[in-house]
Amino acid sequence: MIKLELFYAPTACSLVPYIALKEAGAQFDIHPVNLAKKEQMSEEYLKINPKHRVPVLLIDGEPLTENVAILLWIDNNFPHANLFPKHSMHRAQAISFLAWCASSIHPALTPNAMPQRFCSLPNTAENVKECAQKLLIEYFSIAENMLHEKVWFFDYFSCADIYFFWCFRRAQQFDIDVNIFKKCLIHFENVLNRTCTQELIVFERKILENFNV
Repeated sequence: MIKLELFYAPTACSLVPYIALKEAGAQFDIHPVNLAKKEQMSEEYLKINPKHRVPVLLIDGEPLTENVAILLWIDNNFPHANLFPKHSMHRAQAISFLAWCASSIHPALTPNAMPQRFCSLPNTAENVKECAQKLLIEYFSIAENMLHEKVWFFDYFSCADIYFFWCFRRAQQFDIDVNIFKKCLIHFENVLNRTCTQELIVFERKILENFNV
């Protein structure tokens, strides 16, 4: 039996493989990472992931990073979970969607939390946030159109829905007004109400409480 260990930080995009693993029925251990205390910069953690990011999925002790790669591994090893479309073109489109989340939506979220990474001049942080939020509005508008007369982004619930759920959730945590995206809001609630997501919410709350002790 493969031993799986997920390095996870509350509110971070490590939510994505957490939910995917739960949906797949996988057995895995969880290592909470306190980003506020910069545990991702510790010598021990950097040996696992020198990129100093979450998530990391240890597979029999071998680290795998980046959400797109981790989700593909989960699908390959738990095909019964149907986390990717089976039709070859639809599967490629799902991978394209995940890459869009990872390379476009996700990077536009980061400046809202850490604008200092993207500017060095005084009094420019708010402008960085404003520019990032314009991009997010554009991206969520695209997603809104993709969800026209659809419950999920593809024929059934998939990893695409999990990754977008995290993106949309993170935007709301930054007080970005997403109320104009009615279909995205419905999609968000549909993912939120799934059993595995509810388990994540409870687990995340406990971890945050432990971090604050």
